[in-house]
Amino acid sequence: MAIREKLRLGDVLIQAGAIDQDQLGKALAYQKQNGGQLGEILIKMRFISEERMLSNLAAQLRIPFLDMQDVKIEAEAVTKVNQAVAERHNLMPIAIKDGLLHIAMANPLNIFAIDEVTIQSGMDVETAVASQEDIDRAIQEHYGVAASINAAMKSLGALDVKKEESQAALEGETAPALEEGTADTPVAKLVEMVLKQALDDGASDIHIEPEEGDLAIRYRIDGVLFKATSPPKGVESALISRIKVLANMDISETRAPQDGGFSAKLGGKEIELRVSTCPTIYGENVVLRILDKSKLNVDLKDSGLMGSSLEKFSTLLNKPYGVILVTGPTGSGKTTTLYGSLSAINDDRKNIKTIEDPVEYRLPGIRQTQVNSKAGVTFATGLRSLMRQDPDIIMVGEIRDGETSEIAIQAALTGHLVLSTLHTNDTAGAISRLSDLGVEPFLLASSIVGVLAQRLVRKICKTCKISYEPDRSEVAQLYPRGTDKKITLFKGEGCKACKRSGYAGRMGVFEVLVITDEIRELILKEAAPMTIRQIAQKTQGLKTIRQDALSKVLGGYTTIEEVNRVTFA
Repeated sequence: MAIREKLRLGDVLIQAGAIDQDQLGKALAYQKQNGGQLGEILIKMRFISEERMLSNLAAQLRIPFLDMQDVKIEAEAVTKVNQAVAERHNLMPIAIKDGLLHIAMANPLNIFAIDEVTIQSGMDVETAVASQEDIDRAIQEHYGVAASINAAMKSLGALDVKKEESQAALEGETAPALEEGTADTPVAKLVEMVLKQALDDGASDIHIEPEEGDLAIRYRIDGVLFKATSPPKGVESALISRIKVLANMDISETRAPQDGGFSAKLGGKEIELRVSTCPTIYGENVVLRILDKSKLNVDLKDSGLMGSSLEKFSTLLNKPYGVILVTGPTGSGKTTTLYGSLSAINDDRKNIKTIEDPVEYRLPGIRQTQVNSKAGVTFATGLRSLMRQDPDIIMVGEIRDGETSEIAIQAALTGHLVLSTLHTNDTAGAISRLSDLGVEPFLLASSIVGVLAQRLVRKICKTCKISYEPDRSEVAQLYPRGTDKKITLFKGEGCKACKRSGYAGRMGVFEVLVITDEIRELILKEAAPMTIRQIAQKTQGLKTIRQDALSKVLGGYTTIEEVNRVTFA
């Protein structure tokens, strides 16, 4: 211990030859001006990698350098240090041996942390070195919600729940609502903990995926799937049956797909969940879509619509009548854009009606209707009914067939503003898609006033955002014709706040096509989408989705890697 008290990180790394005095001086100057941990600054300034820094620390201090994936953490050791101390000092208790508490630390020179652990645990401490990422992962797994998930799974395993027993028990449950304290069975706790973890991580979807000898739970965070945990195969039937009961599904039916949903109050938040099951060769696959009302962003300015694109789309929304289409693949934020559009034009002088499948969020002042196929309410029949409700503006959740498209266009031609979504890759493709559904070109030309296409890209994490000089291939993507400009781009290094991904949150990238007289002539001539796009680029300066995305790279919002993930070059 005495040796560690005399050493400082900079001294240790210089003695090891890992950095030189000049590099240390620059890092200390940066630390004096901006604050922060010296080790993180040295890594940020690229004077040393984290792995080399930690291995040198371990060698100089003569303590182990651990790969936490190879370490079996003892539950008794975890109880000796509370979560707040572990997170504050970035350390993880791992074992108790010979009366000593062994802990892994990202900074083993932090004497204050060692003293605090010694006092709290009442034990002498032995330290080891591990990466900050490994320790963060271990804290997540062994403390808090994730620990509760593991405890619930162990309880289920101890009970040795069989499929028949779990179904019989679940069939006896009377309240499908999920509220804290309503059920204290292990399976109920497991479902609750899985939902809490998803909310804490900011997930939009939960995937429960049976495998041959395992069960995987994955969360979709900012559009990308991450593996959360792997419960034992033995809890599969109990877990899925519990979710099906909550969603008012038939738990005895495992061979056919089912859809359902339920509401939950967790952590002070009210959320709604849409549940879908689908049989696979290894069992029922379950996907839960989380609709968190607190996360609904209905301000178009915050969605990513900027500059001329925002101006063009705002002009379209102020049209007295016509069809405005929002296009893109599933999960690209189309419905959120529609909600933002309705909020932007909503006032007491207008009667706004919607027909949706399902109604994802409640909007004040707007009359919303949900599709109900069993009751005979489809998009087409619902839209016909809305036409008799004296609407000014109608929002149709999705145009799926020729009948719905024809009614929507007739509504526009009779003086209504109609907003809807369509599954196409770009704006010009929406015209040919409606033509494929059987709508005549002259009706398309006279009714559609504009089309917006969109995707979602992940935003760079503000906490770990750094600048860098792009290489030639990146410059070529930004400026295909070349440039002499000095370009600075940004990326996320990966930190605790963004779970080491380098990204936090998402924003839209857009393409706005205004239907002008030139475009109407092309529609009447049944011109190809490529021709419509080229004319729009020449006459109205149409910016494609990729061009808009690359402009957001230059603006420091996202990265080229992310743009390439969601758009074609």
